[in-house]
Amino acid sequence: MSGVVLIEIRETESELKAVLRKEKDATRHEKLQVLYWLKTKTVETVLSFAVRRTGNIVPQYKDGCLVIGKGE
Repeated sequence: MSGVVLIEIRETESELKAVLRKEKDATRHEKLQVLYWLKTKTVETVLSFAVRRTGNIVPQYKDGCLVIGKGE
């Protein structure tokens, strides 16, 4: 099938979890989180992670108006 990537994650769940807890950089933390979810079968594909990520966005309101960006 064209466009299908097979990823072999060699680290164990516990190794990924330990590294994930220590990671401070947000971008690396997110990448490790995806690897952990793939390893633990929480998500089936990276695409399902992307859908899950955008589905978690909660709109912020201030004085009845939608706040875009950093709302104070």
